[in-house]
Amino acid sequence: MDPITHALVGMTVGSFSGGGSVLSNPMALGCLIGSVIPDGDIIMQYKGDYAYLKSHRGASHSLLGMAVLSAAAAFLIQMLFQGSGFWSIFLWTYIGCLTHVGLDVFNSYGAKLLWPIWNKKIGTGLMLSFDPFLIAATAAVYWLHAVNPLYTILSSGAFAVYLLFRLIQKVRIRSALVRTIEFPVYRLVLLPSMNGFFSWDFIAYGEEEIATGKCSMINSKTELRDRLTQSDDWMRDLVMDTELGRFFHEFTKEYHISFEKLENGRIKATMTDLRYYINNRYMHHATIHFDQELKPTEGLFHPYNMNRKAKVPV
Repeated sequence: MDPITHALVGMTVGSFSGGGSVLSNPMALGCLIGSVIPDGDIIMQYKGDYAYLKSHRGASHSLLGMAVLSAAAAFLIQMLFQGSGFWSIFLWTYIGCLTHVGLDVFNSYGAKLLWPIWNKKIGTGLMLSFDPFLIAATAAVYWLHAVNPLYTILSSGAFAVYLLFRLIQKVRIRSALVRTIEFPVYRLVLLPSMNGFFSWDFIAYGEEEIATGKCSMINSKTELRDRLTQSDDWMRDLVMDTELGRFFHEFTKEYHISFEKLENGRIKATMTDLRYYINNRYMHHATIHFDQELKPTEGLFHPYNMNRKAKVPV
């Protein structure tokens, strides 16, 4: 989710902690800070795109990491508000963190909620990274709940119905796609499209190929984007023996590997993240060069577009 949405949700939830504005209520201030502080891992950006994306939504988005961040924030807030209770501030700050990670789990990027016990990102792929319906529902709760608690119930109920609608549509489209795709599918992934509010992107895995495309949530019209040939097992193993290959596999489970023969017997492997497609291209890539003896010689991570290059040890 974007920072504005996170802050708006945190400010809205914090307003239920008691009277006073955010600047005069330490619990509400803690909830607001907690709603944005997990994205403090952006500090890793100073080391470059590779370091940032490797750590983003990792430890700072875990239950343990949020507890540490909430304790630090509560300590500082308590220093500003003499006489206020540390544990009350900590609780509301942690609630703010939970709203942040909860929203992140609802989109396709996910978060390492159970780190360090489980080093996998958890994501449902149900909501857009920027969801106007969520912003509208949250704003309605924030401005109207003091007028009449009924507005809070109505706005929250409307958002719950919206999520249920998206879930039902996702199940319906999944069933339609299984019948539409021309080859046997052993795994089908649906993600909110970055090219339309009422569309879903799909990734269909077969034994020999991968199909990607878009499906309308309104009329189930399917638009095929690519049909990609699956790489041989030995080729995938070759890539996964490199540090960049292992990073990309952790970064996204939805990827395709293509190979290109170069001069002098060299080979270039290109890994493509199939999750995010915008402006007629996939966002994230990685390339690994191998010499004639199939030993890796160079690894490049291409975040956001192919023109951006971050050199990675192979």
